[in-house]
Amino acid sequence: MPAPDLLSRPEGWGFNRVTLMLGGLVLLVGVIPLVAALVLFQLHSQTEVEKAEIAAHRMATLLMRSFEQAVEPIDALLQNFASGHDTTAAPYQIYEQLKDFNVPASLVQLAVTDKNGVMVATSLAPPGPEKVDLSDREHIRVHMGKDPAKGQLFISKPVLGRVSKKYTIQLTRPLTDAHGEFAGVVVASYAISDFIDFYKQLRIEDGELIALMGTDGIARARATNKTSFGDDVSTSPAFIAAMQQGGGTYRQASTIDGVERVGYTVRSGKYPILVSVAYSTDFVRAQTADFKAAIWSTAAGLSIALLVVVAVGGSYLNLQKRLEAQEVQALARQREAKVLDAISRVPGVSVMHVTPDGATEIGSPPDGALGCLLRTYLGSRRFRTLVEDLSEPRHINEHLSDGETDIEAEIVVAPLQGMDRGGLGVQEVVVVAVDQTQRRMEENKLYQMSKLASLGEVATGLAHEINQPLGVIRLAASNALTGMKMGLPPEHLVSKLDRIVQQTVRMSRIIDHMRIFGRKSDEHLQPSGPLDAVEGALQVVGAHLRLDNVEVRTTQGPDIPKVLCRQDQLEQVLINLVQNARDAIVERRARSGQDFPGLIHLSIGSEPGKAGRVLRIRVEDNGGGIPDDVRERIFQPFFTTKPPGKGTGLGLSVSFGIIRDHGGALSVENGAGGAVFTIELPALEEEQAAKAV
Repeated sequence: MPAPDLLSRPEGWGFNRVTLMLGGLVLLVGVIPLVAALVLFQLHSQTEVEKAEIAAHRMATLLMRSFEQAVEPIDALLQNFASGHDTTAAPYQIYEQLKDFNVPASLVQLAVTDKNGVMVATSLAPPGPEKVDLSDREHIRVHMGKDPAKGQLFISKPVLGRVSKKYTIQLTRPLTDAHGEFAGVVVASYAISDFIDFYKQLRIEDGELIALMGTDGIARARATNKTSFGDDVSTSPAFIAAMQQGGGTYRQASTIDGVERVGYTVRSGKYPILVSVAYSTDFVRAQTADFKAAIWSTAAGLSIALLVVVAVGGSYLNLQKRLEAQEVQALARQREAKVLDAISRVPGVSVMHVTPDGATEIGSPPDGALGCLLRTYLGSRRFRTLVEDLSEPRHINEHLSDGETDIEAEIVVAPLQGMDRGGLGVQEVVVVAVDQTQRRMEENKLYQMSKLASLGEVATGLAHEINQPLGVIRLAASNALTGMKMGLPPEHLVSKLDRIVQQTVRMSRIIDHMRIFGRKSDEHLQPSGPLDAVEGALQVVGAHLRLDNVEVRTTQGPDIPKVLCRQDQLEQVLINLVQNARDAIVERRARSGQDFPGLIHLSIGSEPGKAGRVLRIRVEDNGGGIPDDVRERIFQPFFTTKPPGKGTGLGLSVSFGIIRDHGGALSVENGAGGAVFTIELPALEEEQAAKAV
């Protein structure tokens, strides 16, 4: 059967640079009117905001003048009373005096207290036997204990009068006796409703705010959709800015009703009072509604008209290019089919076209074993999961087996352009498999040679490592014999025998690990702990490092995951990296003539990656680093910077291949004091580890 059109390009691929330029022109033509409309609308909106602030500034200034004009005669009245007040007058005489004052209708009452804050007289009623104590009120306490000569007009928070039974703002001044000492307070109670009713009449829209506030941050009168007084706005950014700057713009969401407004705040130069006028942003935006509709409709119409013109020209060019592309694609399909058929005839190569209906082999390869095993693998659940939502070519290594034949295959899976993705993932892919069994066998031989070379390098250190427990055993046995001859108690003999047992266990562990490390690797991957691999590697080379006065420091992050690997191969990589680090330190000492302390730092941690968590092992030394001119060749086989007879050039090459075959990466860079080798391996989650076991 003819090879399917696996690599055909989507229709319209033949568009040249002119087509791309036309597409850019279409985008540009459609966007320019909209961008211009957006800029004009932003400018118009900003203008409306500025107009609202100017209007609010004017009204706030007028309201502040109105307030000051309303307070000035009351303040003059209080000062006149204070200047002519006789502290020896009887309460009834003071009552008559208060009644004689011509007070504005907005004043609920005039009252006088003595120096202790007890009411002496009020204009509302003749003095009676009942005493009203006002010493707890702020507008009375603020004057008590101060120099009356320095007393200023005080404007209180809204309070409920104990005599008038109405909510009022108290305007107060201190009274003095013949000696100039504090003798009481004269109080004028101003009706809050007078301010609120006035502010309600001035509001032109529902969200508008008119507020009279004290410098203490308490609202004396506030008119919005809901009138109120006594609200605390001391934490409002607009209030804080107005207090610091003596007034200013109001742009914020209210801390009381949450409505966002723009406006202005004016602070009085005579009294501790501020006036705020602000309009809701919804009201300000509504002023631009007509302009917004007109500018956007004009921009949309202009964009559509221009796009229609460009689309007609583009359609014509599309049609012309499509006819030319059809001929080119027909020739390309024939050429691509021949290329795939030729590839499939190479020994050890199999090419499959995979669809939801199954896998079809392309061409007739001379060896059919790979094709049969590959077809079985392509029908497995593992492969379907592997290529689910595949969007770009993927490279994998797989062990294919039917119980009799085993093949190590290097597989490339590529999704086809124009493929149909249903609910089951990728519908069509092309799979190219290469038999790498022979190469894998050679790599395993090379790996085994590298392990034997490593064993040879650490033999001296292992001899020293085993010699120490032998010395301890010899000394313990000698002490035990001496104790028996001297008739020492049995406990002395038991302690020496325990010492001998401990040292034999230690030697047994070292020898067992070397036997495991020296034999041929298991071909199957198993969940392994990276900390165990680090501990095993250091057990092999630890003695050698101590002999060379090289300190090994190990740090680990939290929650170290397991990895799917051959643990002895991971240990071999770590041994190679640690030995190279030790050699670099020794060579640096020889070059510099200084016996500085050597340090190798192994850090183990994990972090999120693109396809899941990644285990990262870093091996860092203070051996001076790798020259830049050889760093790119450091992982090439048989390349070494060591003197003849001291290096095979296989350690880093084998290590690089081991990590790559485990789906990871081995990289190198220069750190502060030396080289830094980094191993990255895909972490094995707990669920995957349980299944692997």
